[in-house]
Amino acid sequence: MEREEYYKKFGWRKSPFIKSTSLDIPIIERIEEYEEVCECIGGWDRIMVVTAPIGYGKTTFMNQLSIKKPRGVKYVVPFNAYEPVEEVMEKVRAELPFVKRIFSKTDRTGFGEMLQSKLGDDKMLLVFDEAQDYENDLFKWLRILNDRTDNIFMIFLGLRGLEDRITAETSFRDRKSKSIGLRAFETEDLVEMIRQRIAWAGGKTIKPFTELGLVRLCESCKHVPRQLLENGQRLIEESAREDVEEIDEEFVESTLGRIKPETVEKMEAEEDRVVEAPVERGGFMQDLSPTQQEIVQMLLDHESLSIAEISEQLNKDIRSVGSLIRKLRGLNKKEVERKPNIPYPVVVRKGKEVRLGRLQYVFSLSDNSRRLLGSR
Repeated sequence: MEREEYYKKFGWRKSPFIKSTSLDIPIIERIEEYEEVCECIGGWDRIMVVTAPIGYGKTTFMNQLSIKKPRGVKYVVPFNAYEPVEEVMEKVRAELPFVKRIFSKTDRTGFGEMLQSKLGDDKMLLVFDEAQDYENDLFKWLRILNDRTDNIFMIFLGLRGLEDRITAETSFRDRKSKSIGLRAFETEDLVEMIRQRIAWAGGKTIKPFTELGLVRLCESCKHVPRQLLENGQRLIEESAREDVEEIDEEFVESTLGRIKPETVEKMEAEEDRVVEAPVERGGFMQDLSPTQQEIVQMLLDHESLSIAEISEQLNKDIRSVGSLIRKLRGLNKKEVERKPNIPYPVVVRKGKEVRLGRLQYVFSLSDNSRRLLGSR
């Protein structure tokens, strides 16, 4: 049976297991971590570092902070992709009421003082996702902003190892106030999340799952939300093919037993990985960011991919992936100057093809970079 028809049998408009960071998708709130952030802001801890392995829900936690502002904070500005200083300035300015957005002839140096005058006694929280991929130029400017704007608070979210990088930055070594690690979700939390997602997709009950089937699915992901969505989607695809009326514990176990838990393997690899640690494969890989390394590895395994396909597989914002692809193509001149050991362009654009149902540009590794990566 086609998946669309299978979804309709249960009243679903779409799959409950869709990977997305859209603000309308139900989430399980992180109560402890949220309260810790509120306590930090109340105690005037102005720079916080939040870390967790891949797939634990860092972007979802950023969305939670955006939807439910921490106590005492009037403005929350989330950044889910690396953005140059000028774009960060513009996004901060746009968050203010219209009458406060006019910063006459203000450059990046004077921005902090001007913002301070606009904020008055109000507090603003800046939340930076995937911070392990940010450039030193942005970190240095944020240090200046931190020094000149008393009511600005910052949260950097990233993989384990981000804290070491923040500490290594002379700009933040003495300014980092608090480190927070995201806890693993309990099975009960994940079950509730899937119940809410099924209702969000249009389901009136948890069908086609049985109670035990749903619990077994949530146990299969080893507490990793992203793995849960991967397992759930593959389970639904299998049940649609077989037109299964009831997904019970036995069906979950038999089906997931044939599935390789990719995200869990990535998560376990992250346990011992330091963000800036070199990758042994290829002479230039050690100079790339962790996410750039993932993109290169994906293109090494596939002849070509679109930005949307890469974004879907990494579960990252399309703008973030697009920015990293531009860097790998050598279109960022400052990036090229800073990293002379990288054989730009690492990635080239091959043209347009129909991918994910629409015409998109596709990219592949350059012949030179593929040769260098295959030489070891």
